[in-house]
Amino acid sequence: MIELQHNTEPAELGAYLRQHPGSSWDDPDFKTVRPIVRRQLNREQKGLCIYCEGQLHEESGHVEHIKSKGLNTALTFTYDNLAHSCDGPGHCGHLKKWQVLPVEPRPGCNRFFVLMTQDGKLIPSPGLPQNESQQAHDTLRILGLNAPTLARQRKSFADVLRYLSSKTEVDEFLSTAPFRWSLRGL
Repeated sequence: MIELQHNTEPAELGAYLRQHPGSSWDDPDFKTVRPIVRRQLNREQKGLCIYCEGQLHEESGHVEHIKSKGLNTALTFTYDNLAHSCDGPGHCGHLKKWQVLPVEPRPGCNRFFVLMTQDGKLIPSPGLPQNESQQAHDTLRILGLNAPTLARQRKSFADVLRYLSSKTEVDEFLSTAPFRWSLRGL
């Protein structure tokens, strides 16, 4: 999961909100602003899905509400509550829907997870208190982060990482590879 730190909201989002107070996410006038928001989030996330860390083109995926807009209407247009998610049907934002994430994609979130190199699955980090271990487990389930395709992809990148011999090679690989937040713990 990406440890997201938002930049300043796009100027277009602020202008839209000033011109359309009380509008909804599905307002036809917002359709011109949403792609601008998605592209900026994609850049902030370095071209990766907020949840699974798979590669994500700026024109693909959707703008995700970290805290559901259905349950948190006041956060619908709050930029710090938005992220760029892939459209994986069995994982990430579309699987999450309105559910509350016990572990959100924020700084420090990856202390909850560890990557198992033999199969590419994520598990709760050993040594977490029981309540935090349960939060990690629930987050993995809600987001479907151990979907077979994701686990296979993470395993293949972990295998490549094992063959790199210098710190420079490892750092360079991790600066561009998908799943880089998951792989950092190896």
